[in-house]
Amino acid sequence: MNAKQKILSYLSKTSGYNTLTVKQAQKMFKIKNVGARIDELRKDGYSIYTNTRKLADGRKVTFYRLGTPSKKVVSAGFQVLRSMGVNTFA
Repeated sequence: MNAKQKILSYLSKTSGYNTLTVKQAQKMFKIKNVGARIDELRKDGYSIYTNTRKLADGRKVTFYRLGTPSKKVVSAGFQVLRSMGVNTFA
């Protein structure tokens, strides 16, 4: 599996934790540029969200999760396509 497939597989799990930090991805999958792989997955159409949590000691941890796009996000995408002259349901 390539780096994108490893990330997607991990985020797609239905049991246990299905969120992934940059440190976790680097350690588990030996991926150097995690953000670039996440960006590629987003461009491939996956809704990967970035969330930040503040820990008890004040540090912030950023993690990724796979989600379902809201109707508002899908609508915005269609509006952009239409503005580019793309007929989405032809």
